[in-house]
Amino acid sequence: METQKGFVSFVGAGPGDTGLVTKKGLQCLKEADVILYDRLANPRLLRYAKENCHFIYCGKLPERHTMRQEKINKLLIQYANDGCYVVRLKGGDPSVFGRVGEEAEELAANHIAFDIIPGITSSVAAAAYAGIPVTHRDYSTSLTLRTGHTCENNTNLHDDGQFLGDTIAYYMGMKKMLINCRELINQGKPADTKVAIIQWGTLGKQKVVEGTLETIQATIENERIQSPAMMIVGEVVGLREKLSWFDKKKFSGRKMLIAKASGSPFTLEEYFTEHGAEAYSFPVLKQKVYSFTKEALKTIIQGDRLVFTDSASVDILFHQFSQAQYDIRDLPRSIKYQTEKTRKALAARGIIATKAQNVDASSIVIGSKIDLNHAKESYRTHEWQVDERFDEINARMLAEDDWETVIFPNKAAVTSFTNEIKKLGMQHLLDIKFAYMGESVKEYAVKQGFCTVDEAVQSELKRMNWRDEHV
Repeated sequence: METQKGFVSFVGAGPGDTGLVTKKGLQCLKEADVILYDRLANPRLLRYAKENCHFIYCGKLPERHTMRQEKINKLLIQYANDGCYVVRLKGGDPSVFGRVGEEAEELAANHIAFDIIPGITSSVAAAAYAGIPVTHRDYSTSLTLRTGHTCENNTNLHDDGQFLGDTIAYYMGMKKMLINCRELINQGKPADTKVAIIQWGTLGKQKVVEGTLETIQATIENERIQSPAMMIVGEVVGLREKLSWFDKKKFSGRKMLIAKASGSPFTLEEYFTEHGAEAYSFPVLKQKVYSFTKEALKTIIQGDRLVFTDSASVDILFHQFSQAQYDIRDLPRSIKYQTEKTRKALAARGIIATKAQNVDASSIVIGSKIDLNHAKESYRTHEWQVDERFDEINARMLAEDDWETVIFPNKAAVTSFTNEIKKLGMQHLLDIKFAYMGESVKEYAVKQGFCTVDEAVQSELKRMNWRDEHV
């Protein structure tokens, strides 16, 4: 029997900030069987994918192609013919210098259905985050988007020197920056026309330099600006002096890692990102759930006291409890918790639990980390395992930036972080500054070799009263 063909969605990942991807784009990521993603598509978006989704990196670096276009086309066709739902995740908007036309043509030629989910294009977004509106009634009435490099098929498209707008945005133009600037001058643009170069636009590591068509090349060399970067040309660049906003945030330009030991929400990463930092939670973990036997459930029902060690254990037990056709009223009267998040999880189920001061011979302990001492019985509900699909992503993310600080929410996060750093061969990151939640965490981190506290980040954690149960 012939396999039914799959479907391909070309999804715009937006310019970098994960908050700028569309709702429809996120839904595609959640449903995908396979995701082929580019370098400029923020890899944090892959966290939305389901656990069995396959990731394929198609990234391209200056002077080096990780995967040739022909191979990408072949993979799209191959997986779709296998009946998979494939997402082709592209930075910015797929239709703006994203080669979506070429890839979609290949699919059409092979009778494979597809759709295109637009994204916010990088020029407009990067300029906005730099405080530069690409149009302004007093300075610019239109915008021209141009590729920073040409090919044989498009090199003659603008030989007449006519430009469609007062503001010009160049994509992928770092290699030919000087040539493009000279070309603009030769075609009539004044040499003192304002220029801004925006590197890693919309991300915490965004860097903006300014100059003119005549001076910008020297500026980018002095500031060591590299791809990916946008070039914005026009008098609107002058508005940045008044309208700059993104680089004024509290942690603008800071680069920090958040160590994780569970699959809890990325709250800390989101908080510091919102305040201007380049923040990355590491590693990504997945949950392995253990099943309760019938005998175990009977033992729990007949127990005198239950002690839950963490919130996830509450959800897992109640789910399996329901599947086994037990009623919540069958549970023991005395139910205890060990963390605030666990208390809230129980309260959401209508159970008013009390804090477990100790674990004695009458206790049945339920959770991911079980202390067998003193308990009558103990049942492990789950464990957190490193999601190895992110190993390649983590290696690239950790190597791509000069990380300054790591935040440890708990002692388990110190161990998890240290183990993964060693596994990836990034031992230099064991020497960066750290911040912590709780004195016991600090003491443990120091024992593991972390020496210097990042006082600014630590002060923020204290000011916001961040605790492990919040993250």
